Amino acid sequence: MEVQWPMMRDGRPSYDATAEQTHGLYRAFQAYEPSGTRDQTFYEEAVGRLNDVAAQRRARITMAETSLPVLLQVLVYGGALVILPLTFLFGLRSLKMQLLFVSAVAGLIGFSLLLVMALDRPFAGDLSVSPAPYKEAALSQFWRAG
Repeated sequence: MEVQWPMMRDGRPSYDATAEQTHGLYRAFQAYEPSGTRDQTFYEEAVGRLNDVAAQRRARITMAETSLPVLLQVLVYGGALVILPLTFLFGLRSLKMQLLFVSAVAGLIGFSLLLVMALDRPFAGDLSVSPAPYKEAALSQFWRAG
């Protein structure tokens, strides 16, 4: 039975999801002994790139774990709860114009709340980062199907 790791796309980031593959890459580099100057140069560049990949991975996981500050959430949700009822206080002569005004404000608030939720989970949803590049080329051997 294969273990299903939590994914950033699901809003559950985990260092363990790719830890085995990352450690495997480091073990492969530690086992390799460059024999010449050209091999040494390639080895140093490859290790440097692997360190960059690991640092970027840590940064993505950290970004996925952090959420919007509570004060900002209170401001957005509280502002929506205060502003929407206030729009009914504007006395317009036409009921249609009143409803249009309230609907426009409600739509603007709804889109703002959607933006807050989308920013709170940057790796989830339709606009998230795709894992497709990791499944191709040289990295494909380290990708587990699942």
